[in-house]
Amino acid sequence: MAQIELKTYGKLDIDTRLTAMTFMTLQDEGVVDKDFLDKIVNATNGVEIPLRLKLNVLYAAYREANKVDYLSYEEFISSYQLDFIELNYVVGAAITKQDVSDFSGFANSLTKKIPKSAGSSGK
Repeated sequence: MAQIELKTYGKLDIDTRLTAMTFMTLQDEGVVDKDFLDKIVNATNGVEIPLRLKLNVLYAAYREANKVDYLSYEEFISSYQLDFIELNYVVGAAITKQDVSDFSGFANSLTKKIPKSAGSSGK
Protein backbone atom coordinates (compact mmCIF):
# COMPACT_ATOMS: atom_id res chain seq x y z
CA MET A 1 0.00 0.00 0.00
CA ALA A 2 1.29 3.46 -0.87
CA GLN A 3 1.77 6.30 1.58
CA ILE A 4 1.79 10.07 1.47
CA GLU A 5 3.23 12.42 4.03
CA LEU A 6 1.20 15.19 5.61
CA LYS A 7 2.85 18.15 7.29
CA THR A 8 1.08 17.69 10.62
CA TYR A 9 0.20 13.99 10.67
CA GLY A 10 3.23 12.27 9.10
CA LYS A 11 2.96 9.28 6.77
CA LEU A 12 -0.50 7.96 6.02
CA ASP A 13 -1.68 5.03 3.91
CA ILE A 14 -3.56 5.57 0.65
CA ASP A 15 -5.21 3.06 -1.68
CA THR A 16 -5.77 4.21 -5.27
CA ARG A 17 -7.93 1.20 -6.13
CA LEU A 18 -11.08 3.08 -5.19
CA THR A 19 -14.44 1.43 -4.60
CA ALA A 20 -17.88 2.81 -5.37
CA MET A 21 -18.68 2.64 -1.64
CA THR A 22 -15.92 5.13 -0.85
CA PHE A 23 -17.36 7.59 -3.37
CA MET A 24 -20.89 7.08 -2.03
CA THR A 25 -19.68 7.63 1.54
CA LEU A 26 -17.84 10.82 0.56
CA GLN A 27 -20.90 12.03 -1.32
CA ASP A 28 -23.14 11.32 1.69
CA GLU A 29 -20.70 13.31 3.87
CA GLY A 30 -20.78 16.22 1.41
CA VAL A 31 -17.06 15.93 0.59
CA VAL A 32 -17.73 15.34 -3.13
CA ASP A 33 -20.77 16.22 -5.19
CA LYS A 34 -22.95 13.76 -7.09
CA ASP A 35 -21.14 14.50 -10.36
CA PHE A 36 -17.67 13.70 -8.99
CA LEU A 37 -17.18 10.45 -10.93
CA ASP A 38 -18.47 12.02 -14.15
CA LYS A 39 -16.02 14.89 -13.73
CA ILE A 40 -13.09 12.48 -13.37
CA VAL A 41 -14.10 10.42 -16.41
CA ASN A 42 -14.68 13.50 -18.55
CA ALA A 43 -11.47 15.15 -17.39
CA THR A 44 -9.45 12.18 -18.63
CA ASN A 45 -10.55 12.81 -22.21
CA GLY A 46 -7.66 15.15 -22.98
CA VAL A 47 -8.78 17.91 -20.61
CA GLU A 48 -6.65 19.04 -17.68
CA ILE A 49 -8.07 17.88 -14.35
CA PRO A 50 -8.69 20.83 -12.00
CA LEU A 51 -6.62 20.95 -8.81
CA ARG A 52 -9.65 20.67 -6.52
CA LEU A 53 -10.74 17.49 -8.30
CA LYS A 54 -7.22 16.04 -7.94
CA LEU A 55 -7.24 16.84 -4.21
CA ASN A 56 -10.63 15.13 -3.88
CA VAL A 57 -9.22 12.01 -5.56
CA LEU A 58 -6.27 12.08 -3.16
CA TYR A 59 -8.61 12.32 -0.18
CA ALA A 60 -10.73 9.49 -1.61
CA ALA A 61 -7.58 7.33 -1.86
CA TYR A 62 -6.77 8.20 1.75
CA ARG A 63 -10.28 7.27 2.87
CA GLU A 64 -10.16 4.04 0.84
CA ALA A 65 -7.22 2.97 2.99
CA ASN A 66 -8.61 4.39 6.24
CA LYS A 67 -12.26 3.40 6.53
CA VAL A 68 -12.68 3.63 10.31
CA ASP A 69 -10.13 6.02 11.79
CA TYR A 70 -9.50 8.99 9.48
CA LEU A 71 -8.92 12.74 9.32
CA SER A 72 -11.70 15.04 8.20
CA TYR A 73 -11.38 16.54 4.72
CA GLU A 74 -10.40 19.89 6.24
CA GLU A 75 -7.75 18.36 8.51
CA PHE A 76 -6.33 16.35 5.61
CA ILE A 77 -6.24 19.16 3.04
CA SER A 78 -4.90 21.74 5.49
CA SER A 79 -1.93 19.45 6.22
CA TYR A 80 -1.22 18.32 2.62
CA GLN A 81 1.76 20.13 1.11
CA LEU A 82 1.21 20.28 -2.64
CA ASP A 83 3.41 17.90 -4.58
CA PHE A 84 2.16 18.03 -8.14
CA ILE A 85 4.09 14.95 -9.29
CA GLU A 86 2.79 12.87 -6.41
CA LEU A 87 -0.72 14.23 -6.89
CA ASN A 88 -0.74 13.41 -10.62
CA TYR A 89 0.54 9.88 -9.94
CA VAL A 90 -2.24 9.31 -7.40
CA VAL A 91 -4.91 10.58 -9.79
CA GLY A 92 -3.50 8.57 -12.71
CA ALA A 93 -3.35 5.44 -10.60
CA ALA A 94 -6.93 5.93 -9.37
CA ILE A 95 -8.24 6.46 -12.91
CA THR A 96 -6.46 3.35 -14.19
CA LYS A 97 -7.33 1.27 -11.09
CA GLN A 98 -3.71 0.59 -10.20
CA ASP A 99 -1.65 0.84 -7.08
CA VAL A 100 0.18 4.17 -7.15
CA SER A 101 3.61 2.47 -7.02
CA ASP A 102 2.76 0.42 -10.13
CA PHE A 103 1.43 3.48 -11.92
CA SER A 104 4.38 5.70 -11.02
CA GLY A 105 6.79 3.07 -12.38
CA PHE A 106 4.78 2.93 -15.60
CA ALA A 107 4.65 6.74 -15.84
CA ASN A 108 8.39 7.00 -15.24
CA SER A 109 9.07 4.48 -18.00
CA LEU A 110 6.96 6.55 -20.40
CA THR A 111 8.76 9.75 -19.44
CA LYS A 112 12.11 8.15 -20.27
CA LYS A 113 10.80 7.28 -23.76
CA ILE A 114 9.80 10.87 -24.62
CA PRO A 115 12.45 12.29 -26.96
CA LYS A 116 14.06 15.54 -26.00
CA SER A 117 13.14 18.35 -28.37
CA ALA A 118 15.79 19.83 -30.67
CA GLY A 119 15.67 23.10 -28.73
CA SER A 120 16.18 21.39 -25.39
CA SER A 121 19.44 21.77 -23.54
CA GLY A 122 19.22 18.06 -22.67
CA LYS A 123 19.35 18.68 -18.93
